[in-house]
Amino acid sequence: MQLQRIYSSWEAVKEATGTPSSRKRRVWREVLAKRPAIAYWGDSWFSTPLYKNLYWHSFSRIDGISLRLGGPGKTAAKMITQSDCRDYAERFKSREFDLVCLSIGGNDFLGDRLVRMFPQGLRLSPRDAFDRVVNLGTFDRLREIYFAAMTELSAVGGNFKVVGHGYAPIQRIGEKGRTDIKNLGLAAPLIGNVGPWLWPTMKHVLASKAEALEFAHLLLTEGFRDRVLAPTASQFRSLFSFADFSQVTAAQDESFWYDEIHPTEAGFAALADPYNLAIRAALPPAKRTAVG
Repeated sequence: MQLQRIYSSWEAVKEATGTPSSRKRRVWREVLAKRPAIAYWGDSWFSTPLYKNLYWHSFSRIDGISLRLGGPGKTAAKMITQSDCRDYAERFKSREFDLVCLSIGGNDFLGDRLVRMFPQGLRLSPRDAFDRVVNLGTFDRLREIYFAAMTELSAVGGNFKVVGHGYAPIQRIGEKGRTDIKNLGLAAPLIGNVGPWLWPTMKHVLASKAEALEFAHLLLTEGFRDRVLAPTASQFRSLFSFADFSQVTAAQDESFWYDEIHPTEAGFAALADPYNLAIRAALPPAKRTAVG
C-alpha cells in the first residue's frame, strides 16, 4: 500500500491509517519508523496560494508525511482555540505524529487589529507606538493563547514537539502584493486582502516609512520573539522551540519580500534552511536524517 506524502485533511489521514490493529496502521507505522509525520498549522506563511510558501519549501526537503492545517488571515484566537487544540492532541497522539510546525500570531498585529490600537489623531515615535501595543496587552493575550495551546498539546506525550518561528525584519513598508497572469486566479480569494496591512494605519501615527520600519521591527521581529515565542519556549521547554529569523541576512534586501509582510518564493526558500534546522533538532534522533 502506497502512502501519500501530503494529506489535505484529517479525513484523508483517517482513511490512510485505518484502525489501530489494521494493516493500514501497520504500514503507516513502518513508514514512520525512520520518517517524521508533521502537521503544518498556520496562516499565510504556510498557506498562501500565490507561490511556494514556507510550508512547501520546508516539507519539500523532508522525507516523511505532512498534513496542512489552518489558512490565511486568521488571528491566533480564531486559529488555535482550546477545543481545537484538545481535539488535535488526541488525533496527533492516535496517529503518532512527531511534530507540529506552528505559524500563528502575526495577524494579531496587523490590519483591523492595528486600527483599533491607534485611533486617528495620535502621533507617536516608533518606541512609544510599540509601548502602546505592549500596554494594551496584545502580547499578553497572544502569549496566553500560546500557553493554552501548549498545555493542550502536551497531552500528546512521548517525543512529540511543536516548532514555531519568528519573523524576519520586513523591508517593504506600504507595498501591496502584486498579481500577474499566472497567479491571478489563485489570488482571487485574497482580492481585497493583499495588503498593505501596517502602513495605512501607521502613516497617521508615525512621521515616515523609516519610522514605520523601525516600529515593524520592534513589533514583529523583536516583540513577537521576545514576548511570545521565548516565554513559551521557557515555560514549555520540553515541548516547544522556535526558529529565530531575525538574523537572516538575505531578508535585509528588499527583493527578498513579495509585499509588506510576506517573503517571495525565493525568500521562503531561504527561511526554510533555519526552519528545517529547528525541525531536525526537535525530532527523535532516528528521524533527523530525513530532514534536509
